[in-house]
Amino acid sequence: MAETRRGMDGPEDDRSFNGRLILVTVFGFVLLVPPLLSVFNTGAQVFGVPVLWAYLFVVWAVLIGLAAVLAGRSG
Repeated sequence: MAETRRGMDGPEDDRSFNGRLILVTVFGFVLLVPPLLSVFNTGAQVFGVPVLWAYLFVVWAVLIGLAAVLAGRSG
């Protein structure tokens, strides 16, 4: 008797999760390449913090947040 359980990931779910994780990785890579970083490497400051540092912190936080959301949805 074949029984299906709720919450078990099938091959389709694994591929979907892997695809989304790869998408987050590529998104992070694009946001952290030197040509884009040089745009934020100015002498300006945001709340006393250099713009480049603020940008890096925001990108880091967004990537961790996206990974947490994906991990939470995967089970």
